[in-house]
Amino acid sequence: MAMACVFYLVVFLSLSISVTAQTPTNASASLTTACNKTPSPYLCVKHLLNFNESQTADSHLLTGLMVRAAAKYAKETAEQVYRARRGTFFGSEYEDCLNDCSESLEDAIAQLDDTTKAVDVRDFGDIEAWVGAAAADTTTCNESCKGGNGNPQIKQLLDRNNEFAKLCEIIVTLAKLDVPAQH
Repeated sequence: MAMACVFYLVVFLSLSISVTAQTPTNASASLTTACNKTPSPYLCVKHLLNFNESQTADSHLLTGLMVRAAAKYAKETAEQVYRARRGTFFGSEYEDCLNDCSESLEDAIAQLDDTTKAVDVRDFGDIEAWVGAAAADTTTCNESCKGGNGNPQIKQLLDRNNEFAKLCEIIVTLAKLDVPAQH
């Protein structure tokens, strides 16, 4: 009986902790305020909470952290594409899709690297250009794969690309908060 109570207590605490960690309510007021000004506040908070320093960050640091978050997300997506290209569950009809996506994601990651440099010097024009190019790369991937929406793995890839595009929009919005006099 005591073991069952301990088990339920552990399960309850685990669920409570995981639910709390996933909700934006544990974000600082400044993080929440900044993210509420973006097109996707929930995604903004969700991705920025992966960085402890986001809790006390100003808009400049939040922009840099969001670039890191987007690059990490793109890298994880690229790794999924790489595994899919090596897997056997895709037919040859998806080969072009996966090859194009692999190249597009590599380009997007490189462009986010350039974005980091632009964020460091607060060059809004370059931030907007590099982030726009990174988002366009995922559009290229989506166009390549548009016929594969019936395949669950391709749908997941397209969903991830759509989330990446939203992260790019968040980067630009946060950058605008950092350099309001430049636009």
